Amino acid sequence: MSEEGTIDVGTVTRVWSVGWQWPWVVTLAVMLGGNFLFAADRTVLGIGVLVAGLGIAVAGVRAVNRHSGDAFDDGTRSVRRAVAGELGLDDTSTIHSLAVGSDSVVGFDCPKSYDLAVVTLGESALTVHHDGSMDLLNRSWTVGDQTERIPYKDVRSVTEEDGTLRMELVDGGTKSLPAGSRPDDLLAALGRRLDGTDSAS
Repeated sequence: MSEEGTIDVGTVTRVWSVGWQWPWVVTLAVMLGGNFLFAADRTVLGIGVLVAGLGIAVAGVRAVNRHSGDAFDDGTRSVRRAVAGELGLDDTSTIHSLAVGSDSVVGFDCPKSYDLAVVTLGESALTVHHDGSMDLLNRSWTVGDQTERIPYKDVRSVTEEDGTLRMELVDGGTKSLPAGSRPDDLLAALGRRLDGTDSAS
């Protein structure tokens, strides 16, 4: 069953939203302020609109730069907890998320939305939730019900290259999962499962 929830961004929601949309806020402030200054001949109001608009945009950008990393971590923790609950697990130590970002905004290293594949390492097989997502702008996460179970005995090897986690199967097939960054913890843990040197508790 699919689940959804809210991401804690650690700051005022409106300021957070403005930060992600700062180019539009600046454009709007310049247009309105310029209109009051040059078309309506209302200098004080025009300057006020410009200063207020630019000030709000700066505050928003600072909020996003300061809290986007924590918001990302909160979202991924929430997704892992949701998957753990669905699978009846007591903790999330065997659950790993692969996040691929999209919809980048000028000035930010962190994209505003992510597609997630969530990999859970069980005792005899791994389970993949293919349709997770996070939307930092709207402060939301979701986990769908599109799952796949792959027994370890069916996996010959696992590698990561060029942003893709690739599992070579015993039958000659391949399973590929996109990964925005190299998932070292998952690769190490999955390698131990395949070698038979580790097992889920």
